[in-house]
Amino acid sequence: MLKAVNANGQAVISFSQPKERLEVIRREDLFCPGCKKPVILKAGEVNIPHFAHRSDENCSHGQGESDVHLSGKMHLAKWLFSQKYPIYLEYFIKSIQQRADLITKVKNYYYAIEYQCSPIEPQEILARTEGFLSQQIIPIWIFGPSYEKPFKHSFYKVTPSIRTSLLSQPYVNTPRFFTYDSTQFTLSLHEPSIIHQNLAFTSSRTKPITQFSFHDLLFSEANDQNEQEQWIYQKRRFRTKQREFTSDAEKEYLNYLYEDQLHPQYLPSCIYLPVKNYHLFKDPIYIWQTHFILDIFNTIKLEEALSWKDIYCKMSSYFTSRLTSAYPNSSMHPLYDYVKTLVNLGYLEKNSDQYIKKKEVHFPKTLDEALKEDREVVGQLFHL
Repeated sequence: MLKAVNANGQAVISFSQPKERLEVIRREDLFCPGCKKPVILKAGEVNIPHFAHRSDENCSHGQGESDVHLSGKMHLAKWLFSQKYPIYLEYFIKSIQQRADLITKVKNYYYAIEYQCSPIEPQEILARTEGFLSQQIIPIWIFGPSYEKPFKHSFYKVTPSIRTSLLSQPYVNTPRFFTYDSTQFTLSLHEPSIIHQNLAFTSSRTKPITQFSFHDLLFSEANDQNEQEQWIYQKRRFRTKQREFTSDAEKEYLNYLYEDQLHPQYLPSCIYLPVKNYHLFKDPIYIWQTHFILDIFNTIKLEEALSWKDIYCKMSSYFTSRLTSAYPNSSMHPLYDYVKTLVNLGYLEKNSDQYIKKKEVHFPKTLDEALKEDREVVGQLFHL
């Protein structure tokens, strides 16, 4: 931990202190802000100066913190201080029995900055986020270097914990997450889309932390044109990629297509389209969208109707594995948003609680035809 309290209850900070001051601190009686038991100052030539419990103490406050985590908290505190925001370091909130790495106030809102370097389960992120929100504090999760897992072509490994902690509306315009490498002093803002089995295209900006402001984290805008091109690229990859190593779900999907004498290359362009909240479900969107088109949409005639209840009952098996967003967000089901998208594209017409089929889907005969239609459909979606 970077903060202790002295016998008078005053906060004592370990970092950014001259060597002479550290020697004075070392001789003081110091206590843990959480359990109030004695702590000692550890300030060697290599390690970051910090406070620690004696080995026989059982307290979770600051236990097991790595140098990467300690330095990251220190850098983030200095970064906020340089922007003249108030800083509450390692602040313990008694009412919810939680400690925040940092708390700051921007205009009329309090924010908790949580720098997460070690593995964490989505359920813990959910519980801690709900705790902060119950106190009208907005948590912002910033993940450490171990979560930096970029792939080629701007793809990124997005763990269930990151998917759970995506900051979204009403706090930001576009869903995003953040990473900070305290060894390189670089902060990254990632806006993911096309999440497929923990792999996502991300529009990412990485800069030295001093070149970001706190305002940048919340209010920077996504590049819609870039996202549109990435969806077109991903649809092409979906149609043409070599599938040497496939998951069980992918194998089952390909067998399903094979039995219908189909291949991803010749599927309609209305399959594999972006919808809201799809990142919260395990099954890739192209699987359940394919089943909707082939098993439901194509089995009814023009001018026939389906109710939302019928659609959901027939498709519910594809939505059993769900992550819960840590933040309150749109409750729109991705299947409902997909049906709405088909209405916007003219395949369905909504009449009260009924959806009437208005046109058939087109199965392209060649790859060039499929790619041309993909570009048209995705372009139409991004200009609605």
